[in-house]
Amino acid sequence: MLKPPKVLLLTGSYGNGHLEVAHALVAELNKRGIADIVVSDLFYEAHPILTSFTKQLYLKSFTKGQSIYGFLYYNSDYRMTDFRIDRIIDRYGYVRINQLMNTHDFDVVINTFPMQALPIYKQKNQHTVPFVNVLTDFCLHTRWVSDEINHFFVACGSLKEELLELGIDGKKITISGIPIKEAFYQTALQPLDSSSVNQNQAAQHVLISAGAFGVLKNLPALINKLSVQSNLILTVICGTNEELYNSLSSQYDGVPTVRILSYVNDMAALMKQADVMVTKSGGISLSEALALQVPLVLTPAVPGQERDNANLFEQEGMAITTRSEDEIVPAVLQVLKQPFLADHLKTQMSRHFYPYAAATIVDSVLDIIEETAGVKENNNENS
Repeated sequence: MLKPPKVLLLTGSYGNGHLEVAHALVAELNKRGIADIVVSDLFYEAHPILTSFTKQLYLKSFTKGQSIYGFLYYNSDYRMTDFRIDRIIDRYGYVRINQLMNTHDFDVVINTFPMQALPIYKQKNQHTVPFVNVLTDFCLHTRWVSDEINHFFVACGSLKEELLELGIDGKKITISGIPIKEAFYQTALQPLDSSSVNQNQAAQHVLISAGAFGVLKNLPALINKLSVQSNLILTVICGTNEELYNSLSSQYDGVPTVRILSYVNDMAALMKQADVMVTKSGGISLSEALALQVPLVLTPAVPGQERDNANLFEQEGMAITTRSEDEIVPAVLQVLKQPFLADHLKTQMSRHFYPYAAATIVDSVLDIIEETAGVKENNNENS
């Protein structure tokens, strides 16, 4: 390759998962000296009003709108229904991708958001630029799937099997894992720094990732039940939810065994210290936990990709799932009091972990660019 390629990286701002994957890929591309990257939130740029509305619907799915979001998610999967409510959204996406492709001379398009706008574009235009999909969950939705996509990067073996069943050529599928911040891989290899844990070395550590969207409806009750346990240190991460952080900080001020934190930059270190982590079943959260093999108790999952992720982790013995908030504390105590259970969860997680996903993806993408350029050159010589 004579010069660094120009990359179009597509993402979406529904939650943080797609953005986190995009950031991890940008960081890896930059490490290779590739800086000519256009990052596009395709649907927001195409139709900001419609996107803002659907984003609010997504956020409400964690609280009031679970049935609505689940209906939209499952009814846009053609394996389950012919009702394609997403067609109008794809139309807007096609308009924007068409603008970008006409404005820039890209060497590859890397997509981290489930949509059919790319296949539609390729069907309507004679374009040799390779399109690759980086799936951001452990379950499959058919908005990722099309023969027009040159390559698929997936989180696990079961996803590859599903794509094969849908007729995708196995040569076009790589089990890469989901890209996460490299700090999680580095932290996983480091010995635990006992000085940064707590002076009470006999204590067990529970980490609760409350998230920014109010996933847990009765978090104070959960904290109260755990805080009365002996030899237990509880850390609660509120993320960007300032209202939750202020409320909990005031409520547990002066309680030495309870730490309330807002947004943190050292999440990997906190997870490394934890004997068990309570979190929702988003693709990024699960991938970070896999990297550090911290035993997981998953909060009740909303319908859609997070429920499907949770089901897979339960089936593979990688996490304890809960159906109601009342089940969370018993599940946490079960993991803490049964070392063999914690060890089993860790072992199963290690079997499903693919490290350095971003590096694997970028290596393959660079090969695909070279192959495409070679085919194009041969075609020009023969024409």
